[in-house]
Amino acid sequence: MNSRQMEYFLRIADLGSFRKASESLRIAQPALTRQIKNLELELGVELLNRHSDGVTPTGAGALLVERARFILRQTEQARADVVAEGTTPRGTVAFGAPASIAGILFPRLAATYLATYPDVRLRFYDGVGRLFDWLMNDEIDLAVLPDSRLATQRNLSLIRFAGEPVYLVGPPGHFRAGESCSLQEVLERPLILAAPPSTVRSWLDAAVDEAGGRLNVKVEAESPPIQKDLVRAGLGYALLPHSAIWDAFQRGDISICVVEGRSLDRVLAWRADRPVTPAVQRMIEFTQAEIGALAFEGAFGREPRRSEGAARA
Repeated sequence: MNSRQMEYFLRIADLGSFRKASESLRIAQPALTRQIKNLELELGVELLNRHSDGVTPTGAGALLVERARFILRQTEQARADVVAEGTTPRGTVAFGAPASIAGILFPRLAATYLATYPDVRLRFYDGVGRLFDWLMNDEIDLAVLPDSRLATQRNLSLIRFAGEPVYLVGPPGHFRAGESCSLQEVLERPLILAAPPSTVRSWLDAAVDEAGGRLNVKVEAESPPIQKDLVRAGLGYALLPHSAIWDAFQRGDISICVVEGRSLDRVLAWRADRPVTPAVQRMIEFTQAEIGALAFEGAFGREPRRSEGAARA
């Protein structure tokens, strides 16, 4: 098994078709089919289920997808690190964050980082429950994670950078300025939430287990902008951190009620048992600087205040 076979196999698995993969790779389909057949013969297992409308990985194929991504990514990075030794960082940095932070951090980070290191390729991902698994599976280099999930982890390096209040989010004018509410009051409302697992959802599930009853979840949506759109449409209330409501509250698009005794503590995390490339090390430093700037501007913790124009609207 060689790197070319792994690249071919991954392209077929990603596109679900030998024809589409051959067009993407610009090689003849019979040659591509022969490479995969040779790989299956070498490994002694079938890697793809063939269907009339394409192909899907078998159980063994799904395992190879995971391992091949890691191997090819490490090979690419090793090549870039050797070339970059003593010169400018190169290669790829893969970075994941919750959507609420990704939306305000990644555009600024990309602009400042690429202005200094234009030869580095950035891959940004947003999500909630998947970030930890992506980091542990070496699919990303860095992740912004909730501190509460990492208490028992010994193979991660961490920088703590933000503790955010959490708000119950309602339509404009629904909550008074400075209003607060208990977690029990949150449980009594129709909710728009991210699907499990998420830290906020874990709080609510634990509270419901203790008090009895069940959550009244009207809609599950991972994206904070979509949650806020659904709130404005009158479909329920969202539970979001400061970074997710910061701009919308200033514009007067929503009203908020701070949830008593609840905050989201964030950390920047990376694998301590893997070498940190020059490009990733620079990204850690740039991230600390941008997070500091955002915190100073109030993105993570000051009581949000509506702008004068929004207040009069």
